[in-house]
Amino acid sequence: MITRRTFLNSATTAGLAGGMTGAHVSTAFGAAPGAAEDILVVVFLRFGACGLTLIPPADDGIYHDLRPTIAVSAKDALPIGSLDGTPFFMHPNFKELKALYDAQSLAVVHAAGLHTESRSHFVSQDMMERAIADGERPVAGGWLGRHMNARKNGPAPLTAITAGAEVNIALQGYPGAVAVPNVLALFTVLGGDQSRAVIEAMNTGPGPVIASGRSTLATLQAVKTRVATLAPNDGDAAGYTTGALSTPLRSVAKLIKADVGLKVATVDFGGWDQHVRLTQGINPLALELSQGLSAFWRDLKDHQHRLTVVVMTEFGRRVEENANGGTDHGSASVMLALGGSVNGGKIYGKWPGLKPGDLHAGDLAVTTDYRQVLQEVLVKRRGEKSPKAVFPTLKYEPLGIVRA
Repeated sequence: MITRRTFLNSATTAGLAGGMTGAHVSTAFGAAPGAAEDILVVVFLRFGACGLTLIPPADDGIYHDLRPTIAVSAKDALPIGSLDGTPFFMHPNFKELKALYDAQSLAVVHAAGLHTESRSHFVSQDMMERAIADGERPVAGGWLGRHMNARKNGPAPLTAITAGAEVNIALQGYPGAVAVPNVLALFTVLGGDQSRAVIEAMNTGPGPVIASGRSTLATLQAVKTRVATLAPNDGDAAGYTTGALSTPLRSVAKLIKADVGLKVATVDFGGWDQHVRLTQGINPLALELSQGLSAFWRDLKDHQHRLTVVVMTEFGRRVEENANGGTDHGSASVMLALGGSVNGGKIYGKWPGLKPGDLHAGDLAVTTDYRQVLQEVLVKRRGEKSPKAVFPTLKYEPLGIVRA
């Protein structure tokens, strides 16, 4: 039996055509311009991931003095080299990421972040996704949305997705952006064949709206058919967990392997706001980050040459631990870049130091504007010819993280 709720939800599912409207399914896939450009996946660690825990200066005496109960021990951590004379390590749960780093597929950018005095999660996240800093005028849409519009990708379906319930702010302004919570569940009509038959019956005859409805149903079916060509156990051998990062990354990987024209994707991974008992809170998150990214990379072994993954967070944590064995909102953190054209096995940026005079109001100082990393990736790997259209106030100063 089709309920009113099911029927309305079916119409909503069909409404995924926001950017698909009028698309010709026969030419929608594999025909979009710029096929040689990298697929960019942006993983956002929501609510302030502590860069000093994920990539710690684990044998720095000041670091241990300021974090007497939560500092990562050098004997447990994974050494990765030095930046400006300071040795750095990876979190002990980053064994998979350490292997990618050693294989020169993964790079680290330390002391990166947003130039702002705000310590609000939501303000900082919004600014980052719109790619503005303190004192800069607001600009329309998100940075990825502006990039996609500048690239003139057209209305082909599934060029840009958020692997979640709603389109990420970074993609706002691009009419082709859609939210894809779950690949296998989404590309169908809720209520099954009965609902499809009703919707098809309602969308007969002439007119652009009717044509759009038919096109949407056809596109849904086309995507579902392509995804269905993958083996039922596709991705099982990659090593995905059932966690909060592996699950959406596996969906993104299915779309990439199904060759539906995906160019950019955003994935959120939350839970990083450890004001209390940081060690207990961050350890399982670090493990999921390492295992999820590694599984995604392994799953896409045939696509690694055209894949770039960037990991970022809105801010890091204060250098000094609080009375609850946690950390409060800070400033700079770390970024990660993973890809077939990443100059990995290296730490990028400038280390500001942890002495009192080196800190910014008690926080690790931002020495690399996070937008420099994003801009370099867009220019070198996504063919962005108008970087000022995406980052209006930013001078192009590549760090050398990726190859052109």
